[in-house]
Amino acid sequence: MKNHYNPSLDLYLKYKNVFEEYGIQAIEEIAQKWTEPHRFFHNEAHLASILKVIEAQFEKGEINEEERNILLMSAYFHDVVYDPKRNDNEEQSAVFFVKRAGSHPNINQVREIILDTKTHEPNNPLSKRFTDIDMQIVTQSDFTDLLEWELSIFKEYQYIDYTVYKIHRLILLRKMADSYPENRTNLQHLVDYLEKHKPKIGIYPGSFNPFHFGHLNILEKAERIFDKVIIARGINPNKEDVNAAPLEVNVLKYRQFENFSGFLTDYINTKEQYAEVTLIRGLRNGADLDYEVNQLRFMEDMKPDLKVIFIPCDKEFEHISSSSIKNMERIDKDFSKRYVPL
Repeated sequence: MKNHYNPSLDLYLKYKNVFEEYGIQAIEEIAQKWTEPHRFFHNEAHLASILKVIEAQFEKGEINEEERNILLMSAYFHDVVYDPKRNDNEEQSAVFFVKRAGSHPNINQVREIILDTKTHEPNNPLSKRFTDIDMQIVTQSDFTDLLEWELSIFKEYQYIDYTVYKIHRLILLRKMADSYPENRTNLQHLVDYLEKHKPKIGIYPGSFNPFHFGHLNILEKAERIFDKVIIARGINPNKEDVNAAPLEVNVLKYRQFENFSGFLTDYINTKEQYAEVTLIRGLRNGADLDYEVNQLRFMEDMKPDLKVIFIPCDKEFEHISSSSIKNMERIDKDFSKRYVPL
């Protein structure tokens, strides 16, 4: 059988011999973890930057081959499990590593280094070396790189309301500025920026009963325009009230989703206290546009400074609507599932 080379595995295959030394065969599984769609900082770019520093230190003779391999395994596995909604990622990453590794005398040392990244308080010199490499984005970056880092972290935690995110993020950044005096000036600049920053947030409202691929198409287009998009499910007097039940869709797991009641303009006003807010309306066709323009006139009466953007869906989704999906469900639930993301 012919072997098909997968260039996306280059980052992992370059150290295939080290994986084999540790008895690890799950290279593709590891790659899949590092490329999960909810990762914006803790991704392959972060991994590659760590690998580069480790290799440079080895070439300079600062570490020997055994130490290099320990650090390499620590790099590949320290963030292999990353769920911003959990607080046990390091523990789960360590478990992931141990379960996939064979018998090797340094397995426990790699495990301890992974666990040390939770607090960045190393228990031995090699762990300190890895912690220092892992934290270079904080300790050695100029303001431009720190700002890029901040925007990536913001995207990873976009499921949290910005008021909550900002409070906790500022606490952490101020602590970092005190803990890493070598880069205090740039970290303080980032604190100053975040204190005044108002992100550009889009609000995408609807009944989403159900949330289908047409909605997802509009959402993904909007996310290329705004810093983040809030999916807001409101009560529509012409539709069944589904707001009591959670909207359990995997693609929305790491996005901010909220229910609201009352006027949409009132809901928008609550978000404008900390962000530049724009209303997002999705369009399938000209009929949708006529309806949306009429609704917009009422909203402008309530909120004259309302900002609105109309986003057309791609042609392949023009025929999809929540009502048509519900009609199909009454006849064949399996057929209707093709229009709904998991």
